[in-house]
Amino acid sequence: MNIDKKITISVDCMGGDNSIDDIVGGVHSFCSENNNDTLILHGNKKIITNALKKYPEIKQMCKVKHCDKVINMGDKPSQSIRGGKNSSMWNAIESVKASKAEAAISCGNTGSLMAISTLLLRKLPDVKRPAIAIFWPSTSNSGFNVVLDAGADIKAQASDLLAYSRFGSDIFSRVFNTQWVNVGLLNVGTETHKGNEQLKKASEMFMDTFKEGKIKYVGFVEGSDFSSDKADVIVTDGFSGNIALKTAEGTANLIKKFFVDEFSSSISGLFMGLLMKKKLRRLKERMDPRTLNGGVFVGLNGLVIKSHGSSDSKSFYSALKLARNMCQTTST
Repeated sequence: MNIDKKITISVDCMGGDNSIDDIVGGVHSFCSENNNDTLILHGNKKIITNALKKYPEIKQMCKVKHCDKVINMGDKPSQSIRGGKNSSMWNAIESVKASKAEAAISCGNTGSLMAISTLLLRKLPDVKRPAIAIFWPSTSNSGFNVVLDAGADIKAQASDLLAYSRFGSDIFSRVFNTQWVNVGLLNVGTETHKGNEQLKKASEMFMDTFKEGKIKYVGFVEGSDFSSDKADVIVTDGFSGNIALKTAEGTANLIKKFFVDEFSSSISGLFMGLLMKKKLRRLKERMDPRTLNGGVFVGLNGLVIKSHGSSDSKSFYSALKLARNMCQTTST
């Protein structure tokens, strides 16, 4: 691994729900740590330039490429394919296709981003459907597990799941600098007789493929294992993966609300909150999804990362950091 490799990241500055200040704030944090890299910022030049005025020290690292067109969060993928050319999202991905950047990042519409990425970058040989890999907080030594697919392919076949296991293992080994990866296959139970025929077929393929080598198949895992140390990579179809992701987000928000309600319900609660302030802050940091934000599109001839639609500056910085981390290593 060459840790000094200079990279160029292409950024869609106009996608997402938050303001340009959040995007540029993340860019500033990234550039402050990686002053040899270059960022290509796609979008309305006037808006981007105004946001950059707060950070004159990173001006030389940023190239602003103007375009008027924006793909909105409510646009359908088919609309984006037909009318998205020369939009900030399209141009950000096209920079990767033209080898002007090693990675592209967008907070925009996931469906449109996947459709344009697939159209421009094309799928890798033998890949029927690309997938989205996400990082899930866990009790493992790395602190995160890789889960895929998170919503790109709701009807994955057994062969697709096997391909996802390889992509997920590659991502885990590259991000966490390890060659040994445990892979699990999501099911309704860990017993070998459980699950539909598709999952049983996939499990047999996993066992045959990973008999030897640095990737170990640990068998079926359950939803409770998403956050455990049983498997570093958990493979599922996009339907189940996306439901699990949204359920976890909702549960996290619910727990947060319960904490706030309890600590603000009385004087004693407020006092306890003050006593536990440091511990709660550490817990919040550990569970904060912004610390490793970014869904990695796998199965394409190029690196595309989907940052959360409501990314703030910390979230977007994390997505940029993830892109750099992956660009520093070569595929296994």
